[in-house]
Amino acid sequence: MQDYHEQNNTNLEYSKYKEGKPKKSLFKRFFLAFVILAFLVIAAAAFIFKTGFTFSQISVDLNGAGGKLPIEQPYKHSDNDRINILVLGYRGADDPSGGLLSDSIMLVSIKKSTGKVSLISVPRDLYVTVPGTDIKEKINFAHAYGEEKKPNGGGLAYSKAIVSEVTGQYIDYAISINHAAFKEIVEAVGGVDVYLDKPFVENEQFTNEIILNLPAGKNHLDSATALFYARSRYTTSDFDRMRRQQQILLAVKDKILSLGFLANPVKIFNLMDIAGRNVRTDMGTGDIQNLIGLLPKLDKDNISKKVFDTSPEGLLHSTTAQNGAYILLPVSGNYDKMREVCKNIFN
Repeated sequence: MQDYHEQNNTNLEYSKYKEGKPKKSLFKRFFLAFVILAFLVIAAAAFIFKTGFTFSQISVDLNGAGGKLPIEQPYKHSDNDRINILVLGYRGADDPSGGLLSDSIMLVSIKKSTGKVSLISVPRDLYVTVPGTDIKEKINFAHAYGEEKKPNGGGLAYSKAIVSEVTGQYIDYAISINHAAFKEIVEAVGGVDVYLDKPFVENEQFTNEIILNLPAGKNHLDSATALFYARSRYTTSDFDRMRRQQQILLAVKDKILSLGFLANPVKIFNLMDIAGRNVRTDMGTGDIQNLIGLLPKLDKDNISKKVFDTSPEGLLHSTTAQNGAYILLPVSGNYDKMREVCKNIFN
């Protein structure tokens, strides 16, 4: 009888142990799930805050403080199947030697239905009439003039207006990037790789800073070398420089879209910091989100490229202005041929 009671007590204690163990385990699982959820919520909140803060830094309202500028694009209707983004590169406002001149002018076009992408480079020496004025100047002056009229955004508006006139395209958005941003972005992605068909030497333009001597084949460029490579033109030409700028832009694209980079939140946050300090755009938060949503659909391996130059297919010829400056003009006397190329860039 005693054995029975002892056995019964033992079974009862074992039963309590069995009942208690799952409760403890369930609590642990609940606590772990709570910690993970809390971490994800905090991380998401931090990312949203960081993203919102960055957008507030880089976004400019062209119709906001200072009033609306007295210019408009000549082509006022966008193509529902096409997005045109004007990318402007300039040295920086702190450079006293024309630091606000946009020496890099590139139109990035996206055809939404097919995912095709094109890069169209307009040379800085194209001689134009500054929108809304009678001033005849090189096209890179439009950005500097606009920034003088309305700092922190006016350059985007004037550049959009003149590039729209030249290309015959409605420019949906514009982005300006200074040299500091260029170097920091290249550094943030760990440098870029470029492939050369033949050796490249620049021993005239930057003799006080660097001499470029790159062999044929694959070259890994750090941030400083990449900037010199993108700026070099003395031993070649401004047209070749535009091709190198396209090459660097695509190399940066390859790095940013690589799986390892996009999976690293530290690197993404670093890029946001760089953008906040040195990039300006008239895109809003929703516009940027829509573009990000298009990324998976883009044909990133077959990007078409066009450089307007003085070759037979380049549609431009060189001459001098009244002040003796080197300038470029359309061979046909107007922009019709250039507009036709831009219109049919995806065909």
